[in-house]
Amino acid sequence: MEAILKRGVTSKQSGVFIVVIAFLLALLGLLNVLSATLIEAMKHGESISVSFEKQSKALVISIVVCYFVARTDYRRMVAMAPRLLLGTWIGLVLVLLVGTKMHGARRWIHLGFYSVQVSELAKFTVLLFCVHYATVRARVIHDLRQGFLPAAFCLGVTVLLVAKEPDFGTSMFLLVIGFMVLYLGGMRFRHIACSALLALPPFIYMMLKSYGHIQKRLETLKGQVHPQVQSALHTMGNGGAFGTGIGLGKAQLKFVPFVESDFVFASVGEQLGFLGSLAVIVLFLLFFWHGLKIAMRASDRAGFLMAFGLTFTIVFQAGINMAVVTGLVPPKGIGLPFVSYGGSSLLVLGFAVGTLWNIAQAGGEASVDDDHEEETEIVEEDTLRSGLRIPGLDFD
Repeated sequence: MEAILKRGVTSKQSGVFIVVIAFLLALLGLLNVLSATLIEAMKHGESISVSFEKQSKALVISIVVCYFVARTDYRRMVAMAPRLLLGTWIGLVLVLLVGTKMHGARRWIHLGFYSVQVSELAKFTVLLFCVHYATVRARVIHDLRQGFLPAAFCLGVTVLLVAKEPDFGTSMFLLVIGFMVLYLGGMRFRHIACSALLALPPFIYMMLKSYGHIQKRLETLKGQVHPQVQSALHTMGNGGAFGTGIGLGKAQLKFVPFVESDFVFASVGEQLGFLGSLAVIVLFLLFFWHGLKIAMRASDRAGFLMAFGLTFTIVFQAGINMAVVTGLVPPKGIGLPFVSYGGSSLLVLGFAVGTLWNIAQAGGEASVDDDHEEETEIVEEDTLRSGLRIPGLDFD
């Protein structure tokens, strides 16, 4: 696998591919928001909806953020991780105290002209913190007291604050991403496994407190199709192979709830058909491939962990969203990266893509030429010596 990743385009070229793929997916999301909210806008005598205007502005801001982050050394962001995590905790506490409650959950803070979903920001800051922790504590991260417990505490505080909103899908997502990065950084697998077992009782207790809400979502596991998923599947089936066309079909008639956000993939399947849905999947696979190339050619330990973590986070979230829409897993309330409606999500993704681009520019310059392969091998050897752990090679 490593030999394959060494071949092909250079690290800088992979960075450009990442930016282009992200932009194409964001444009698709913008078109979907336009089509999903067009009829609602026409009812109010408007040519375009307020949601489309907000998403357009968020996309422009995200592009600007991506550009400036790409020109900033990612090591500076990693160094700021503890302060950013503290800021995230403050934001999550404010959400619980003064946040706006919508659809049974308190997840947003209104700032007058803009609403911020702090749990979206937490995805980036938690990842950043875990990279920082695995880097500065590389020598002791395998130890229970000095390595595992402090990291587990910081990660646990964030997860509990998000779960309190309640947002069980995002809280579990944060746990998976955080411990994955820490494991890659050298944390022992048995420590992570034991903590997962200890966390089960309180997590089950919180689920029982929201039993009615959770029960509806778990119907998928019993073979019963959730009403939202059933509507999504009917909508996707209506698209056939080539789709009904942008702005046509049932999606914009609100046949599917949250069609512009959580169930946006159903709208893609209807308007662009099976081939359009397949194209979106291919774009995310290409994103993952080039993200791995950037990670494997990163110039240091932090660069590898950051690139791999960001790539995995984005593609993993996309996989969960598609699995929900197609009825493979219960609804999670997790959107499709770049495509789903949400200014906070686009802003965070702008940070993520800009960081990947920056890591790509600072990474190894290996290409198809054999003359450059030796340089890549040296970079990766240094990374492995720093305590990096690849899943499947060491479960100590």
